Amino acid sequence: MEPVFAPDVPVGVRRLYEQQPELFVATGAPRPKRQTSWSVAPGNTFGTLLVWIAVCAGGWMLALIFLAGLLPTMVAAWAALALAAVAVLATVGVVVKSMSEDRAHKAVRLQHGKYLLPQDFDEQAGRLLGRAQRAVKTVLEATVTRRGLLDEMKNELMLPEQLWDIAQVLREQTVLRARQYDVARGMASAELDAVLGPQRRALALSVDAIKRKVDLLEQYADRVRSADAALRAEAALADGERYIELLARTEPAGDTSLVQNLTDEATALKQTLTRSINAARAAGKTLALPD
Repeated sequence: MEPVFAPDVPVGVRRLYEQQPELFVATGAPRPKRQTSWSVAPGNTFGTLLVWIAVCAGGWMLALIFLAGLLPTMVAAWAALALAAVAVLATVGVVVKSMSEDRAHKAVRLQHGKYLLPQDFDEQAGRLLGRAQRAVKTVLEATVTRRGLLDEMKNELMLPEQLWDIAQVLREQTVLRARQYDVARGMASAELDAVLGPQRRALALSVDAIKRKVDLLEQYADRVRSADAALRAEAALADGERYIELLARTEPAGDTSLVQNLTDEATALKQTLTRSINAARAAGKTLALPD
């Protein structure tokens, strides 16, 4: 199971997870705080800043002595002033950087709540989410999708929204299941059963509804997979003429039934591809999100 991102999360944040997954914080945990060098290690930052100032001051004094011995007094003074200005600007830059949050931590902090990690789900929810993710991946990576044969389905827009919707519900189911377990643990009473009974039935209905959504996604993926197979088989028809020519050159007076079979198969395969595409479109229409 992979993390799920809201459709509006930037691509850069998604790539950041691939590079630094340890930065991301589960939805169940508090939102990450703004992190700078001062907040993470104030002692080290202050010490580094002091060392920087000492180096700049010492370097400027050495440069002043060196310039005074080589250049006229006025020129040396202006050169020393210029060096001091550079040192001050550099120091300001160092201070500003130490007070700034790096892009990676900032992105994770700002997008917290717009992504769900594997640890946000219990085992039951994780299995359903994994099935949904595999189905969506099958559709989006299919050749018929990349070639635009299912364009009217708007898979690139619809499926991420579907997946995020499913993930959010599964997350809520995970939380409610855990709360029901905590409430009922080690206790049994008529009053407790009266409260938890309807809640458990409501949760079960929600689980069944999500299972039906995942089943529809998998059915759509199966139809797309079939259309993909038919498309690949049709691509192989490009070599059909070469086989017919080969037979004509090697068996000019032979049985022509094989040539006819190749022609008939080409016609049948085109019809199969059309049916497969139509079946995939019909399955995809059942996934439309309610307005």
